[in-house]
Amino acid sequence: MKKEFFALALLIALFAGGLYNTHYIHGLTDGLSDELELSRIYCQNGEYALALERAEAAAEAWDNCSLYARIFIRHTEIDSVDYGLHDLTAVLTSEEPEGAAPLYASLIAHIESLYEMERLSLGSIF
Repeated sequence: MKKEFFALALLIALFAGGLYNTHYIHGLTDGLSDELELSRIYCQNGEYALALERAEAAAEAWDNCSLYARIFIRHTEIDSVDYGLHDLTAVLTSEEPEGAAPLYASLIAHIESLYEMERLSLGSIF
């Protein structure tokens, strides 16, 4: 009977960990998306210094969660976000920062897809 209780406790712990992971990644992706959306608005208004500041804040937030991300998120997804943020900040610091405008949509969509891949759904269970 001890084995069954231990198995049940382990199953509950795994389920709770999965829920926490989903909650954490939702908060992370929302925060990054909000920063990038604000940066996009600044970029559209021609305020490139402020756009760069918000994009760098998003990149820093992404870097701060790198230990978590490297454990729980696929490496190809991590690399895509890394490259997207690097490309965005590079264009914003270039001589033609207005070229950053098309980069926002794909980067924000990719970041939001990280949560979509992790959340519980019938498709992810079966």
